[in-house]
Amino acid sequence: MSSSFPKSSGKRGAEPLYRISYFKRWARNRPAPPSAPLTSPENWSALSVRPRMLEVQLMTKDPGTTMTLNFEADQPVVGLKRQQALIKAVLGASSADETRWLEWKSHLDVSKAEGAFAVSKAILGFANRMPDVAAHWAEGHAYLLVGVEEEALHGVTTHDIEKVDAWLGRYIGDFDRYQFTYVPFANGEGTRHVMLVDVFPPRWGDPLHTLRKAHQSYHPGMIFHRYAGKTEPARPAEIEALTERARRAAQRVSVDLAPVTGAVAALPPTEDVRNGILDVLRKDLMKPLNAAHPVKMSKAAEALFPDLAVAAGTLNSLRALAVHDYRSPEDFRQEVEEYLRNFDQAMQQSLVQAIHATGTSLKLKLTNPGEENLTKVEVVLSLPDTVLAHVTDDDEKVDWPEQPKKYGTATLPIGAGVIAGMAAVRSPAFSLPSLHSPDIEQEDGRTTIRFAPVDLRPHEIVTLDSITLYSTQEAAANAVAGEWRATATNVSGKVERPLSIPTQRLELDMRTVLLPMIDDDEADPEK
Repeated sequence: MSSSFPKSSGKRGAEPLYRISYFKRWARNRPAPPSAPLTSPENWSALSVRPRMLEVQLMTKDPGTTMTLNFEADQPVVGLKRQQALIKAVLGASSADETRWLEWKSHLDVSKAEGAFAVSKAILGFANRMPDVAAHWAEGHAYLLVGVEEEALHGVTTHDIEKVDAWLGRYIGDFDRYQFTYVPFANGEGTRHVMLVDVFPPRWGDPLHTLRKAHQSYHPGMIFHRYAGKTEPARPAEIEALTERARRAAQRVSVDLAPVTGAVAALPPTEDVRNGILDVLRKDLMKPLNAAHPVKMSKAAEALFPDLAVAAGTLNSLRALAVHDYRSPEDFRQEVEEYLRNFDQAMQQSLVQAIHATGTSLKLKLTNPGEENLTKVEVVLSLPDTVLAHVTDDDEKVDWPEQPKKYGTATLPIGAGVIAGMAAVRSPAFSLPSLHSPDIEQEDGRTTIRFAPVDLRPHEIVTLDSITLYSTQEAAANAVAGEWRATATNVSGKVERPLSIPTQRLELDMRTVLLPMIDDDEADPEK
């Protein structure tokens, strides 16, 4: 690309007009001065521009409002919505935001040799990355966008996939671990298409991918590597690393996983009981707003909590007195519902702690039977979604939420109205888990437990974090069938095997478990 100063896009009177994107493109491609920073006056003459024009180039972006790439790169870019989100992020980014996983080009025509080579060079650079480094972004995927740059959407001419693959194949050979698509994007001036090339994650055992056809000063056999923000011929250190990547084709992860202790606790459903408790609390708190509705409990809750049922039946009717409260009725209703949500979460956490204390938490041991060091071995356990999983801590206490003051009793002193909104702010019902705790998700009919990665020396055995498992559905068998898989960052492949976990039926006192903070004094309405 030419490094000469950009031409004007038009005139206003005698003054030339310039596009901001032109200055940015010129700044990226201009030759760097031999010494001293760009802002030094002694270098202005080397740029062949007046200081005023240099000021325009330097001030195209206010240092106080530097734009960065506004995009979450934790997952691959899949689907039209996420593809368009990436294009939008590039439009609002700066050239410094090009990374090891993302590159963009303003104008390229892949039907021409220059365009096909530029895209091929990017593909080869992304393919010649180390798997453990690439895995930090988009699960190892890398992306090239053509037809977009900072603050400018240009679009590209679309071509048939077969033709594009043939044009690129001249330079990348039979490398096929990529795919591309044309993403439609509207920016207020009509819809244009951006070419999005997805280069698949590199793998241990992959060979070094080389250029197959000469182009200008680049000769066949050249190895490109994607550095931070640029694709260049690989240096000796990167070639050695890529050679090591290829050597590891014969090394595959080999680990064993076995339970030390553990069972899935089987217990009756608790949802009806919890809803009954919440119903009593809600009606008691809302009584001043709706005195006509008597407090009632569900049959399940009444059978388990007779003291609460008696207390609910003997509550006095609301007296016809003027109500003074800084909260509006709607504000109070929202405060009550938030309290009940936190209370329900606390009841479930209390149930989990009771299961943890009474049942048998699952503890797994991970073994490296081989002679190689294994780096960042990650174990993922998959169970049916009828099994719930929680990380438990022996020292953790349930944070029962503070009950809102009853409506008509919360008054503020004169001058305190400015902090009225602060009264509704309450601490969460749970403390946040450790950053190194297992990650638990429920999706697609499965409960997935992703344990924190661990390093394993030869023949080392590591015990993974314990997990509390339980199910409120009747178990059809004496065991739950699960599966586990393990991968490592320094070797290829993965281990996948079944894991059977026995069930254990528990009998719990739901009054003690779900309402441990209610003592005899609170249950007695006369005290």
